[in-house]
Amino acid sequence: MSQSKATPKFVLEGVRARYDSVEVLTGVDLEIPPGIFVIVGPSGSGKSTLLRLLNRLLSPTAGKILYEDKPIEQYPVLQLRRRVGMVFQKPVLFDGTVADNIRFANESLDDDRIAELLAQVGLPTDYAHRDSTQLSVGEAQRVCLARTLATQPDVILLDEPTSALDPTATKTIEDLMISLAKNEGISLVWVTHQMEQAIRLAADGAMLYQGKIHWRGNTADLMNADDEVVRKFVRGELK
Repeated sequence: MSQSKATPKFVLEGVRARYDSVEVLTGVDLEIPPGIFVIVGPSGSGKSTLLRLLNRLLSPTAGKILYEDKPIEQYPVLQLRRRVGMVFQKPVLFDGTVADNIRFANESLDDDRIAELLAQVGLPTDYAHRDSTQLSVGEAQRVCLARTLATQPDVILLDEPTSALDPTATKTIEDLMISLAKNEGISLVWVTHQMEQAIRLAADGAMLYQGKIHWRGNTADLMNADDEVVRKFVRGELK
């Protein structure tokens, strides 16, 4: 018996988006499946814009976005953002303790659940009482992940979350997210400009260039693509 194809998490059809008078996405057609999906491309190609459309931090100027077969605008915004969490390039924490920051996502969390979330992101449970301003960048990014996990999301959007981290902290975050995808069934949509990271993270991905999907397939195949734009990106000639 043939196995049925998994329903895409997101489907984008003819999606356009602009900032002021600049059109950043110029007609994106893309299916994003469950699991880990990476989006690569040079700066200014529209990667972050596309990610922000997926939990309605931005709205498209044209086209259609479906989340689990339903038009994305039919979900109440707050409900959608609990199901589709986001982790940004630079960790954003508020004044107060680590526990205060995690409870910002879900104020009903008790101390035991805070401890579970900290353990889930690889931090000691006593970090709950630490001042958020005293954390390293890597620790702060893990607290942001814990805060995102507090809403029990179905999908996590990651906008270059390791770009400010050293190699050790980067590996910690990568291993953590891969584990969450494998063991918790959370889907990841990960934006990166690093080819090596894209290949480490996933077999499935797409390349954005000048506001359009320029390539779609297995990330390992990017290294040997015939397309000259893809080859320039892989060689580091497109930043």
